[in-house]
Amino acid sequence: MTASPRVSVVMGVYNDADRVGHAVAGILGQSFRELELIVVDDGSRDGTGGLLDALAASDARLRVIHQENAGLTQALIRGCSEARGEFIARQDSDDWSHPLRIAEQVALLDGDPAVGFASCATEYVGPADEPLCVIRRPADPIEASDGLSRQRHGPPAHGSVMFRTRLYCDVGGYRAAFHYAQDSDLWLRMIDVARIGYLGAVRYVHRKEPGSTSGAARAAQKRFGELGHLCRQARQSGQDEAPWLAEAEALAQRVRAGIAQSQVERRNALANANYLIGAMLIGNRDARARRYLAQAIRQCPWRPKPWLRLGQSLLTGRERPAFHFGDES
Repeated sequence: MTASPRVSVVMGVYNDADRVGHAVAGILGQSFRELELIVVDDGSRDGTGGLLDALAASDARLRVIHQENAGLTQALIRGCSEARGEFIARQDSDDWSHPLRIAEQVALLDGDPAVGFASCATEYVGPADEPLCVIRRPADPIEASDGLSRQRHGPPAHGSVMFRTRLYCDVGGYRAAFHYAQDSDLWLRMIDVARIGYLGAVRYVHRKEPGSTSGAARAAQKRFGELGHLCRQARQSGQDEAPWLAEAEALAQRVRAGIAQSQVERRNALANANYLIGAMLIGNRDARARRYLAQAIRQCPWRPKPWLRLGQSLLTGRERPAFHFGDES
């Protein structure tokens, strides 16, 4: 274990034994060596915990914390409370970081004291590693910060961000009331006192899954995001944000109880997520679109758009070769 790591990478994981090893390898294989990786196993039941313990036995920089299932927000609160580094970097268990990511983000933060948190250009891929798109933000921290503050563009991929530990503590860290959109709520508090910076190169690969929070639980995630913005508006106008936090906590309780979303709503959300992936693949002339469009049709057969897109996909060429994390390097 590094005596005093400059960077603490924090990951929360729940039932992701098939992919977490690759995410861990991406961090432990960074060119920047002064780091620790704190992985909070959030009550996994698929062997994730045992796999992580085995990996930790071979690299002292990996610290594994086991807890009862409490959700990603609580896992991140626990992990960040254990961080010893000057900087905290996030990493999601089914994503991948380029070997230069940590070194370049540290250099960005070291080079500009006004920048309190940093992200990078991010490659988005489908469940089977299909390339979907690359999202880039302005290189100028002033322009990037203004865009985030004024909602001219969306927040960075959660796992792609590194922030100063002191800033994280000063703004209050992740808030338990935000079961989802905990990252957006945090960035909205950070952007009021610090700037965000972006690396221009792709240094993070983020996987889009229909069954993920942004897919199957999209409605609840959207409302949590709205509540984060309402909290910020209250703070900026000198009003009490407590009513919005209370609504967030009530919604979090409903999510944990499994009553925030009906079966019909979940089916519709999954259909929307499959359709979105399929549509993006069609834009790339990738015939693998049809499997996601077919799934969207099975989930909601009365919707015309998936049928139209499926017909369009039959006109695309052969499927592209399989993409693998790291191909963009």
